Amino acid sequence: MKRIWTDVDFFEVNLCVFGNGCNVDLDIYLDNGHLEDLKNGIENFAANLGKNDFSWVTGHETENTTHFLYLRFFLHDKRGIVGIEFKVDNRAEPPYSMRSNFYILTEINQIDDLSRKLGKFIREEIFEVESLV
Repeated sequence: MKRIWTDVDFFEVNLCVFGNGCNVDLDIYLDNGHLEDLKNGIENFAANLGKNDFSWVTGHETENTTHFLYLRFFLHDKRGIVGIEFKVDNRAEPPYSMRSNFYILTEINQIDDLSRKLGKFIREEIFEVESLV
């Protein structure tokens, strides 16, 4: 995630996600409140690993919006492997429309790293987040 434009109330980020056989490159508008919800949800998920899933949504899937992004974090196996489901729609008109649903697997330490970097991104200490390897 990279901050590409900033206003007083919100900002635009470029989100690049690479999965097995799938690459998504999406520009979306967010604010610190949305990112705080993501950060806090990830931290709660990691603290209670295996007891719950965590889902985060920005945009709408059916309404006329600029994008739709759904992330669901879940425990894939008891060794600390976390699955993340991505549902992404750029809400563009054909031939530029893109809709994708895929999963990636990562380790719990990468979830902690993402949470820490999101905090720095929110405080504007960094302008790019690279995580979830």
